[in-house]
Amino acid sequence: YDIDAFGLDPVIAEMAWHVLNGFYFDYFRVEVEGIEHVPMSGGAVLAANHGGAALPYDAAMLALAVLNEAPKPRRVRVIGTEIFNMLPTVSHLYRKVGAAYATRADAQELLARGHLLGVFPEGERGFMKPVWEAYRVGRLGRGGFAEIAADAGVPIVPVAIIGSEEVHPAVMVSKRLARLVRLFFPEQRVDEVAVALNPIPLPVRWRIRFLPPVPPPDDGEPLDALDLLERSADIRQTIQYALDDMLASRRTAF
Repeated sequence: YDIDAFGLDPVIAEMAWHVLNGFYFDYFRVEVEGIEHVPMSGGAVLAANHGGAALPYDAAMLALAVLNEAPKPRRVRVIGTEIFNMLPTVSHLYRKVGAAYATRADAQELLARGHLLGVFPEGERGFMKPVWEAYRVGRLGRGGFAEIAADAGVPIVPVAIIGSEEVHPAVMVSKRLARLVRLFFPEQRVDEVAVALNPIPLPVRWRIRFLPPVPPPDDGEPLDALDLLERSADIRQTIQYALDDMLASRRTAF
């Protein structure tokens, strides 16, 4: 069998997805809305809020939602958070199951080949949010994801995810651990590291809502820095409104 140019091993990926489907269907009991907003062909950027504090469950559940629920199952190539890309063994495994490095070159090439690209623009700061900041969408970087989508001429599908923040609720933050992270990974701009106390993920019920796509610019012209920030802010607000609505209708996390 063939391993693609980005390291995807179809046999290992199939094994991993089989295991993770146990979490998807039975443990997290994921509910999906708006799957019709995911294009059934061609490239697109799926931009979601981030959470987890321990492991990127949200990346796996996002990918499985499209694989399991879409009328035409498609594989989402998730762009890994940079800190995971710096861990050789973890990085190698992520690529085997279909993730990609957080590089512009990989993202552009995947979109050019018509893939769905999953991104979490909040980055490490979103992933390591403490529980008192749960579901407060932070700044979506500098708009890099919006620029990549515009350059490729593909839509951005905002995605709101609830469930990820309670799996390993981060009950404290540590500046000392952040300094340790920066010692080993100087490139990381981490001021605080969230600390979760439960080693086993909690059986939280998840909901994933795919929102109407944001089309690329009509004229095909590159977006300037201000345009990128405005587009990024609009998408952030769209995701936040959806999260607020989903949380308001949720009776319990479990």
